[in-house]
Amino acid sequence: MTALMKIQTFIQAYAQAISSILECDVTVVDNQLIRVAGTGNYAFEVGNTIAHAKFFHEILKTGKYGIITNAAEDPSCIGCEKRAYCKELADLAYPIFKDEIVVGVISIVAFEEGQRESLLKNRGKLEEFLKYMTMLLESKLYTAEARDRLEQQLQVVHDDKKGWSFVGKSQKMQEAIAIGCKVAKSGSTVFLRGESGTGKEIMAKMIHGLSQRRDKLMISINCAAIPENLVESELFGYEEGAFTGAKKKGAIGKFELADKSTIFLDEIGDMPLHVQTKLLRVLQENKLERIGGHKQIPIDIRVICATNKNIEQMVQEGTFREDLYYRLNIIPIELPPLRTRKEDIPPLVEHYIEYYNLKLSKHVQGVTGEVMQTLVNYNWPGNVRELKNIMEYLANIVESEEVQLSDLPDHIVLRSTKGYDAWSLDKIMDEYEKRVLSNLIKEDDSVEEKEKLAETLQISRATLYRKLKKHNLL
Repeated sequence: MTALMKIQTFIQAYAQAISSILECDVTVVDNQLIRVAGTGNYAFEVGNTIAHAKFFHEILKTGKYGIITNAAEDPSCIGCEKRAYCKELADLAYPIFKDEIVVGVISIVAFEEGQRESLLKNRGKLEEFLKYMTMLLESKLYTAEARDRLEQQLQVVHDDKKGWSFVGKSQKMQEAIAIGCKVAKSGSTVFLRGESGTGKEIMAKMIHGLSQRRDKLMISINCAAIPENLVESELFGYEEGAFTGAKKKGAIGKFELADKSTIFLDEIGDMPLHVQTKLLRVLQENKLERIGGHKQIPIDIRVICATNKNIEQMVQEGTFREDLYYRLNIIPIELPPLRTRKEDIPPLVEHYIEYYNLKLSKHVQGVTGEVMQTLVNYNWPGNVRELKNIMEYLANIVESEEVQLSDLPDHIVLRSTKGYDAWSLDKIMDEYEKRVLSNLIKEDDSVEEKEKLAETLQISRATLYRKLKKHNLL
């Protein structure tokens, strides 16, 4: 669907209003030469491809307005399939732009001689009129595009609502959740601390979802993911001509988008010092100024920020402003790493098995005792995010109803502090041997390829076959 077709209802009403003002008919086509709107004789042709394509095609191609002063003699009408019975006498058309690209054409059409004479007499004024009408349509296209983006983001938020709740009953996590719930309805700034993957963004969503601002979209921005020279414009926006490459009409920033809502500043420790200065001023004054602008824009936002860095050390080193630190660190919430709340691992495993069964249409029933012991005793440097990724991997590769120890990635088993508890050395060696061979052998390997593998492993072919048979790899 083209950009103009997405706002077809608005354009049709727009065309009818212009028609009543000018006392001429109006039609609008998109860049695929499909009629988006029409009045009078063209009111019933909306959705159809236009016949006089040559005239409009030239406007779409050149981006310049055009006029047919006499349809009976104009070269643009030669070859038109409707020429013999066409009632058009004159046609003034103007291109519709978006991002400096022609996306359609708006046209004033004369069907009567009096309309034709008026069109030609007032041609200059009508050209200027259409110019401003197309600018209004362009503005509407930008508004519709922004609305669509926000609706998509809102849908994501709606789909993720289940993610606001945390799985697990460990005391440390419950204490963090309790603080989050207690301060949710306040407008105070929250500072989330914790290692990567501990659930800081989920906590931010939970706080916003329980707040009085929950009907508005929470705006999230990862300060570490934006190039340093773009952070300020992303946060605070810019005016037209503020810098080379700036959009024609400028752009609003994340803080303006978050007005009356919550803004989540993830990885705040990666924010450049010069942007920290402006952020502090915005938080103190509740006003911002776009880059290249001179107007103070009032905003009403609730800030939640997060970091996995040692901010106190950064303050001492001078890489993070001390005054900004105190302004942000009003309600600190520490999210514990997964290795310190091992009791939460079994319920998390069960949760993600259920989650990926539903998402991937799988039927995994659970994990064996050995697998659970291995998972519990692994240190999870990537925290819950790493566990989630491992469970997605298992959901994709496991063929039996239960996850077996052999299904786990090597690094999980080998780095689990008690993964081999109660195992004999022979059993440990067998398990490792199986893992090595299963990674090297393929089901459709030829005899020659197996011989080459035996040679690589510096064992006889007979020994290789015996080991493959032992591990059910033949």
